[in-house]
Parts: sequence; structure tokens; C-alpha cells
Amino acid sequence: MATIPLLQKADNWKKEPWLLLVVGGPLSVVCASLFSGYLAFSGADKVVTEDYYKQGLMINADLMRDQEARSLKLDAGLHLQADGQVNLSLHGQGQLPESILLSVASSTNDQLVETTHRLPLLKIAPGLYQGTLSDVKPSIMHIKLEGGSWRLTGDWHHPLQSDLEIRAASPSRVE
Repeated sequence: MATIPLLQKADNWKKEPWLLLVVGGPLSVVCASLFSGYLAFSGADKVVTEDYYKQGLMINADLMRDQEARSLKLDAGLHLQADGQVNLSLHGQGQLPESILLSVASSTNDQLVETTHRLPLLKIAPGLYQGTLSDVKPSIMHIKLEGGSWRLTGDWHHPLQSDLEIRAASPSRVE
């Protein structure tokens, strides 16, 4: 006569130790990816600005303004006093305008906040302009001088300690 093997009572599936290894690993990966996706979408920076096409078209206009500054052989000297008074001497060919727009983007060493000031400089004598910047104590300034159809740009390191000389940039050559 044959013996019938006795069926062993199986443990509850929740108590199986291999279940944690088989299901727990992939489950933790899914949870981590959902959390990473939430972080990525909630704090995402805009890579492309809203008016990217308009800004792209403006590049050609800026290049033409730089070319105009080169053709007029413009150069400028800037001096910033402690009280915020800005003195500009501008030399070049042709008629110089009565006022020049000065754009200043500045940031300090300890802060990454960038502020932009737009200041009209008025002609006080032939080739000499003057204006006043208020509450500006930066260590680095990005300067843009605009006068009608031309522009001059430059970076000014430690403006309260040194003057800035800007010359119309010569075009870069691509070979």
C-alpha cells in the first residue's frame, strides 16, 4: 500500500521573508522616482524665456549697434564717485548726442542678486556727461552705454576704486 504524503500547512504569504526582497526593492525605486519627479517639476527653472524669438532677432540689432560704435571710433571713460555721481567722457567721430542712457547691472560679492539701473547721462560739456546713481555699492558692474544707433559695453571691477575705459570692440573673426 502506498503512503500519502501529508500536506504541510503553508505559512501566511505576508510572513515570507523573500517577499520583502522581491517586492520591497522595486517598490522603493518607484517611490523614489515619484518623489524625484515631484521635486523636478515643482522647482523647475525655465530654460527658454517666453520671448526667445524676439531676443534672437534683437541679437542682429545689437551687432549692428556695436558695428556703428566701431565705425564712429567711440571710446569712453567712466568715473564713479562715492556719492554716486557718474562722470563720463566720450570721444569719437561725428555728432555726440545730448544724453546717453547708462544701463548698470550689478551684484555684490556676498549676494547673487542682480539689479539693473537705467540712468540718463546729460551732456555738461562737449564729450562730457554726468548723472547720479543712487544706492549702488557693488564690486562688479556690467555697463552698457547707448546713444541712438550705437552702444558700448564693458565690465567694471571695483568701480569705487578704479575708472573704466571702454573702446568699441573689434569684431571677432571666425576662421
